[in-house]
Amino acid sequence: MAVADARRTHTVLRWPAGFAALVIVFAAAGSAPMRATPTKDAALSAQCRKTAQETADQYRYADHISVAVVCARPDGMLVDPKLWLPAAPTPQAPTPVMTAGHAGCVTGPGRPLVGTTLTSVSATTKLGKALIYERQRLDGSDTADSSGSPILKFGPGDLAPGESYRWRARVDDTAEQTSNPGLFRSPDDDQGWSPWCEFTVSADAVNYRGLDDVSLEALNELGLRPDRQYAVTLSDRQQRMLREDTDVGRTSAWMTLTGPRWIDLLIQLTESASDADETAAEASRGSSPPNGTAYRALVDAISVKLGGPRHPHLD
Repeated sequence: MAVADARRTHTVLRWPAGFAALVIVFAAAGSAPMRATPTKDAALSAQCRKTAQETADQYRYADHISVAVVCARPDGMLVDPKLWLPAAPTPQAPTPVMTAGHAGCVTGPGRPLVGTTLTSVSATTKLGKALIYERQRLDGSDTADSSGSPILKFGPGDLAPGESYRWRARVDDTAEQTSNPGLFRSPDDDQGWSPWCEFTVSADAVNYRGLDDVSLEALNELGLRPDRQYAVTLSDRQQRMLREDTDVGRTSAWMTLTGPRWIDLLIQLTESASDADETAAEASRGSSPPNGTAYRALVDAISVKLGGPRHPHLD
């Protein structure tokens, strides 16, 4: 859609509270099917800039509204924003502070070697502004972004043992961009970023990519790794309890499972113990149903056999 004679059209889409509304404004940029430039169409370029600023001012304090301004000719040809919007100021680049436990920023063969995938990086900027972080493999693949936090923390599965990574940061000016569409910001703008900083994860670091939904705290409490298997011997009675109160399926006297799978089974047994306790507490006078003591005893026994504490906290 295009608008001639310097007229404007507002398209307002509204959603319930908590969602954003989008205001799209089309401003005329002349009638000739030729590319507008400040030298040839200065007045019309000024009209586009004026439209953008007026619209930004109109919706500046409106909740849940985002503004986008497009300058187009009557024939539908869009005009490059760089030709009619003044360039947005480039924010000062943040300063890298810490790279995976090592101060500063290093690249090349001297990049720090990290013994864990659960590490973090951080940068600082003036006035305490929020940051946008970018992380990717050293070869430029597997890029991921994160914003809002002063520190970029890597969780289970974010990094892989034996891989090298690089990261950088810039000021998060998303809110400023939304409130002022009268300035041009190229999506490919590479200015305002800190320098790239590199690090390598040790090849023997714990691989948390197979952790799934299992609690990391529970895994660490028992000292298990998600990328290794652990063998436990079970009596006939213990096997029967596992089959009846978990989704283990088949059992045997010698069972070998991964660390996350053992944690999953122990959590199921702990939940069965809680259910049994509630049933016993609600029972009427007379014969009382069994409580969760037997389940907890099995949890304790398996935990010790796995090298964990006698009474793990898996609630």
